[in-house]
Amino acid sequence: MGGVSVLGSTQQIRDALGRVADIGRDPSRVLSALGAGVVRHTQWRIEAGEDPHGKRWDSYAPLNPIYATTKVGSGILMGRGGMGSGLAGSITSAVEGNTLVWGSKKVYSRIHQMGGVIRPKDAPQLSFKMGLHDDGSPRWWHRGSVLIPARPYLGFTEQDRMFLIEELEDYLDRAVRG
Repeated sequence: MGGVSVLGSTQQIRDALGRVADIGRDPSRVLSALGAGVVRHTQWRIEAGEDPHGKRWDSYAPLNPIYATTKVGSGILMGRGGMGSGLAGSITSAVEGNTLVWGSKKVYSRIHQMGGVIRPKDAPQLSFKMGLHDDGSPRWWHRGSVLIPARPYLGFTEQDRMFLIEELEDYLDRAVRG
């Protein structure tokens, strides 16, 4: 039978395949690096005031106009310190087994993502300041509940997907090349 014979060592190929297999056996380093990117994308969405579908929050859940008169910060879900503070600054990622998770541990993060009703725990009413009286003094409000509209900021977007694919391709390319 005729054919082609190749002589020599296949060690380089075996080493490259071993490095690729190592990524599959323990993807934590890769996932940690990918986490930094999805955190950045989430922070950019918050700064832009957009949900993961690219729709602006103010188009379906605008700020309460009374709250807007005294709000500190540059936009919806943005505090006085901008990107580095408040909700945007609290977004982190973690690797749990073979899973990448990201979000915020701020007590108010879930209500902003999902929306919902806030009710008092140990009092008959919620009491809070919002807006100003004509004389410039803060206006106090007392309510049995407050509805917080959903302003989703967490999600997996096409931008996230493209970023992950490009990063994974780079990791695999480096693993193959050594």
